[in-house]
Amino acid sequence: MSTENPIPQSSGPHPGYGQPHPQYAPPAAKPRRPFFRPADGRMIGGVCAAVADYFGWDRTAVRLLTVASVFLPGPQVIAYLVLWAAVPDEHKFWSRNPVVPPAPPA
Repeated sequence: MSTENPIPQSSGPHPGYGQPHPQYAPPAAKPRRPFFRPADGRMIGGVCAAVADYFGWDRTAVRLLTVASVFLPGPQVIAYLVLWAAVPDEHKFWSRNPVVPPAPPA
């Protein structure tokens, strides 16, 4: 019987323990999309336009779904009013976040 250990011994649980992997680079952070009520294209408070722009949906479809949801039981009107008060206006948003605003969608 051989007394040799087939597993090589290292200073840690694996070779290179505690050192960064040479081929690994952490992913770059994605920029946060702005969420604000736009100045152009509002119907009432701009909440539907804000939601549609944020998710890349059609504004008319979001508005129609919002109106249709009013006929279902639930707090839709309260949610709309809360978003109207909580989501900043486009001008206030860009004055607080001095970054070049993106080009308007085509």
